[in-house]
Amino acid sequence: MTETTQFRVMDFDCPTCANNVERALKQTTGVESVEVHYTTGRVEVEYDDATADPTEFERAIENQGYTPQPA
Repeated sequence: MTETTQFRVMDFDCPTCANNVERALKQTTGVESVEVHYTTGRVEVEYDDATADPTEFERAIENQGYTPQPA
């Protein structure tokens, strides 16, 4: 079943930073789609709850140098 979760990332410096987070999330197992809004810091992830581990989403964002917060 498809689930959706959201994060806020307030320390984006530029659109490229948001693109890097989007790319990292899309490479995470079970992720079906990602929307990253640079200006608001909102990150939305749609994922297959049978194959994805949502804690990996936070880790993917942190590995890009950002701190995710629940939206």
